[in-house]
Amino acid sequence: MPPESTLPGSLATGRRRLLDLATSLPAWSAVLLVWAGGRALSSFWLALAYPLTGRALPANAIWGNDHGFLSFLTAWDGQYYQQISLHGYPTTLPTDAAGHVTQNAWAFLPAFPFLIRMLTASTGITFEVGAPAIALVAGLVATYLLYRLVSDHTGHRAGMWAVFFFTCGPLSFLLQVGYAESTFLALTFGALLALERRRYALLTLLGVAAAFTRPGALAIPLVLGVVVLVRWLRVRRDRDRSLDRFPVRERVAAVLSGLAMAAAGVAWPVIATHVTGTPNAYLETEMSWWVNFIGRVDFAPLTPWFLIASRWLGVGGVLIVVFLLVAYPVWLLRRSTRKLGTTTVLYSAAYALYVFAVSLPMASTPRLLMPLAPLFGSPELVAKPWMRWTFVTCALLGQPVLVAVLWLLGPP
Repeated sequence: MPPESTLPGSLATGRRRLLDLATSLPAWSAVLLVWAGGRALSSFWLALAYPLTGRALPANAIWGNDHGFLSFLTAWDGQYYQQISLHGYPTTLPTDAAGHVTQNAWAFLPAFPFLIRMLTASTGITFEVGAPAIALVAGLVATYLLYRLVSDHTGHRAGMWAVFFFTCGPLSFLLQVGYAESTFLALTFGALLALERRRYALLTLLGVAAAFTRPGALAIPLVLGVVVLVRWLRVRRDRDRSLDRFPVRERVAAVLSGLAMAAAGVAWPVIATHVTGTPNAYLETEMSWWVNFIGRVDFAPLTPWFLIASRWLGVGGVLIVVFLLVAYPVWLLRRSTRKLGTTTVLYSAAYALYVFAVSLPMASTPRLLMPLAPLFGSPELVAKPWMRWTFVTCALLGQPVLVAVLWLLGPP
C-alpha cells in the first residue's frame, strides 16, 4: 500500500480526519465510538449470516426448534452456558458405549452462566437476551481497560489502534454473542492493571473471578510471581537503597494474592471430581472435544500442538511448531514490544505458555488467543502507515470470513 502522502487527495484527507478525530476526543469518548462502530459492524455481519442458518448451520449448533436470531447469538457453546444457567451441572458424567466421557457442561466454568442466572431472575428477561447483553457490557469494559493497559505505556494513538483491532477485528463478533470471552477479557485486563498499580485486593478479586470464568487465569498469578521474585532479588542485591521500594507489608499482600489466585485456578477440576465422583472429570471432559481431531490419547502437558501438527502435517507441522516456539519469544523480547510494559509482556508469555501447554489447536484456538490483544498496541505493528492500513484491511475483511467459518459452519 502506498504511503499516505501519495494517496489520492480525498482518501488521504479522509484518513487524516479520522485519525484527527480519534486523537482529539477524550479517551473514553474515542473508545466508546470505536467500540460502538465495531458492534454495529459485527451486528451487520451476523445479521447477514443469520438467514443462511437453515442451509448452512449444523444441526448441533442450536438445540431445540427455536432458530430465531437471539438463539443464533447464543448458539454452539452458548447452549452449554444456557444449560448451566437454567439447570446447573450434571452430577453424573455422560459416557459413550465404550465408557468414555463425552462432551458435557463441566468444560464450561460457572461465573458467566451464574451471572446470567442472577440477571434473568431479577429482571425476568430470557437467557437469549441476557447472555448477549452481559457480553456487550463486559466487552465495552474490556475495551476501555485494554486502552488503559496499552496507552499507559505507548500513548493514546497506540492504545486506539489496539482498541480498533480488538473491537473491529476478525474475532470481534465474539464480544456480543453468548460466550464468556468478553467477561473473561474484562476481568483479565482489569487484573493486569491492578497488578501494575499494586492494588492487591482488587487484583485478587478480579483474578479469582477470572479463574471461574474461563480457563487460563493461572497466567495472572504466574506473572505476579515473576514480578515479586524480581523485586525481591533486587532488594537482596541492593538492600540499603531498595528496601523501602518493596516493604514487608506489600510482600505479604502480593504473596497472599498469588496464592489465592493460584488456588482458584486449580479449584475447578477438584470441584468437578468431587461433585461427579469421577477422577479427572474435568480433564476427561475437556479431552472429549479432542476426539474428532486426534482420537483418544493420554494427556501430557506441552505435547498437544506437536501431536496435532504431526498428525495432520507430518514433519513439516512439527517444524512449524518449533518455529513458533522460537519466533514468539524473540518477538516479545524486541525493544518495540517491550515498550508495552513488563506486565503485558510477561502476561503475553505466560498465557501463550498456558495455551501451548494444555490446549489442542482447533477451531477454538483463535478465540483462546484473544487475551493477547494488548500486543496489537506494539509500536512496531503500527509504526508505518502502510502497516497500519494493511492491518485495518485484514481486520475488516477477516470478520465476515470468520463469522461464516467459525459461527455459521463450525463452532468457534
